Amino acid sequence: MAKYLRIALISVLALTIILSCTVIGNKLTDPATYSHTIEVLDKNRTTVLGLTAASAAASAAVSALPDDICSPLAQEISEFSTYFLLILSVIYLEKYLLTILGAVACYMLIPLGCSALLINCFFPRNLLCSLGTKLVIFSTALLLVIPTSVWVSDRINATYSQSIEMTVQSANAVSENLIGEVSDAREENTTVIDEAKALLGDLSGSVAGVIEQFKNLLNRFIEATAVMVVTTCLIPILVILFFLWVV
Repeated sequence: MAKYLRIALISVLALTIILSCTVIGNKLTDPATYSHTIEVLDKNRTTVLGLTAASAAASAAVSALPDDICSPLAQEISEFSTYFLLILSVIYLEKYLLTILGAVACYMLIPLGCSALLINCFFPRNLLCSLGTKLVIFSTALLLVIPTSVWVSDRINATYSQSIEMTVQSANAVSENLIGEVSDAREENTTVIDEAKALLGDLSGSVAGVIEQFKNLLNRFIEATAVMVVTTCLIPILVILFFLWVV
């Protein structure tokens, strides 16, 4: 009985090596296999780009006000572009790693692990058995880490997507309205110096209300950034640590 089990194990390991380097490898290195995962990542990319454009517009709108008090607020809002760039880089990295990790697992780690187990069938060694088992488990973890993290992130984004969309819409609306008012006011008051001075006084008087609007907007950007950092950066790291712990 043990002889037949040994022959069956050898056959399974040899077949796994062949399939991993051919059928399974071709399948898991094809971007079409990860169409849903790529779709979710593209959706996150669109969201981040929208937040970046909204923060830039909001910063430009605050800078248009004739008051130095607004400069720190404009700088705070503009700094969000750095965080959004980092998040965007992580999204692109995850997108590229999908097929790269598939190739590493199918063409290298799984064949190596199965080969170690295959050799162990003929020359039993604890080292070969342990190494082969860990390589197979590790390669499986590599194949699952990105789809798993994207799946978890998608569940969280489904909860906060409406809040993020409201942030982009409110930022664009406030920025467009403010820039439009300042531009119209400047066009109507460029002929007489006294009228220009009066304009500056009126705008300065309304700056407090405008700053309050942008403070609320700043809070929305902070919330949106926190959500995007958690879903695109922290969750993948936690998923990787979980799989490493399993290995």
